[in-house]
Amino acid sequence: MTFIESIGYSVVDAGPLADSWRQATDTPVWGTPYGPASNEKGRPAGEDAIRAALATATR
Repeated sequence: MTFIESIGYSVVDAGPLADSWRQATDTPVWGTPYGPASNEKGRPAGEDAIRAALATATR
């Protein structure tokens, strides 16, 4: 995390490996960092938006 932050990116801890399903294709966080693929001018989402999307994921 320290290295990623040192080169100008933000890091969001998404939890343990057992929770990795929250980032799977078609979950709320999928694509959230830059918006939908249909948006050619996607912009990075803030850490709060990423955390909110992870929190709303369901199986």
